[in-house]
Amino acid sequence: MSEPTKKRKRNADGSKKSSKKVAVETPGASEVTVTVVQNTDDWAPIVAATPGLAFDKSLSLKPYTKRRGNAPQRPGQSGSIATDELLIESSEHPAIDYVGREEEAGGTDSLLKHYIGVYDPATGGLQVIESRKMTVRGIVRAQNAAPEAFAEKGDYKNMRELRNDLGQTFGTKKSKKAIASLTENAISKPRTAAEHTEPVKHDAVTAAMLRNMAEVTSGMATTEELQTVVDESKPRPRANLDAESPKDVYTIDYLVGTETMKVIPVKEWQDAVKAKEQIITSSKFVSDRIQLASSSVQKLKVLRYLLAILEFYGATTPRRGVRALPKKDELRKAMPGIPEAVAGNIQRKFSDHGMMSKFQMDLLITNVCALALIVDNFEVDVYDLREDLKLEGKQMQTYFSEIGARIMAANEGEKKRLGLDKAAAMQHKFARLRLPLEFPKAKFARK
Repeated sequence: MSEPTKKRKRNADGSKKSSKKVAVETPGASEVTVTVVQNTDDWAPIVAATPGLAFDKSLSLKPYTKRRGNAPQRPGQSGSIATDELLIESSEHPAIDYVGREEEAGGTDSLLKHYIGVYDPATGGLQVIESRKMTVRGIVRAQNAAPEAFAEKGDYKNMRELRNDLGQTFGTKKSKKAIASLTENAISKPRTAAEHTEPVKHDAVTAAMLRNMAEVTSGMATTEELQTVVDESKPRPRANLDAESPKDVYTIDYLVGTETMKVIPVKEWQDAVKAKEQIITSSKFVSDRIQLASSSVQKLKVLRYLLAILEFYGATTPRRGVRALPKKDELRKAMPGIPEAVAGNIQRKFSDHGMMSKFQMDLLITNVCALALIVDNFEVDVYDLREDLKLEGKQMQTYFSEIGARIMAANEGEKKRLGLDKAAAMQHKFARLRLPLEFPKAKFARK
């Protein structure tokens, strides 16, 4: 049996709805002539936004202009908008300063242009001119508090007193007991001049306690005495603080030793210099100075001893904050041509039981700095030593500062002598030993 077909409903009025669209008569559109007006004046219209502000229209804004840093040579129709930057400001409001700025280059709408149009219905003409897009924001002006706000300053509690009140109210028995102990043992300080009251006189108990404290602390070390103890415990060669010349601050007899200087071999270097042969070592600092120091046997020996220290340091292996020495045979191979007495002197001075502690590593590097100052007449370019020891520039400068040297930039004569341009000169700092010595001061907590 077939399903019954669904019948359509008729319209209530019996009329049929036409499927044709009804043509709507529209009045003839009038023609509009658009004209772009070129901005030839110094001032252009402004389209300003005031986000989050209810700007008072009665306020007047003062304009300020300045030349743009990237102003085009041909501004085109934009005129002063493209060449000059505008800022508007108003301080007429009693509490708020208003400042309006254009969007900076690189912003989301920095390349978007804004226009203002004036339409004349009589002529059908629309004149359009480019305008500036600005954002006006308000800045709350700082206000000085009235004197009445500080009139009853003594009535306010400090943070400790507020915490004590909170602890007494909600704290545990243990915390309440601690607060009570602090209160009982507190010594009230005298009134300050700012409170405009007479100082509180100490009672007999307070005066006795203060006298007892003075007697106990009379034997404590002063800041100068503490500084002396710290200086003596630092990993650096001992300086002669009574020296009247830089050459007497760190002497060869102290850094190397008289007996050690006698057995340091330099004849091989002297023969090579006479034969005008190039001497290449594992240290750039030493290699560059052998020729210059060849006229002084003493400086050649200091250079040879300095090279032995650098070879000794380079043979060690870093291990968790310390450096481990290799086996004796390997260590002697790393220090070729050095007598056993000299090698043993270096090993005993800068290591202990086959290891170099952090203190001994710092002591070795500060000794190297002092020897380098002697070789270079107390003015050292720290760059070569930094490369030999594989240290950062700041670290190398710190080691020189620890022995009293002053770190300075290269002057024009040194730049010319070394052939350094401006960028390279930034890498070359000079350590100079001058009197009086300047050591880094240790920081002590205030009493």
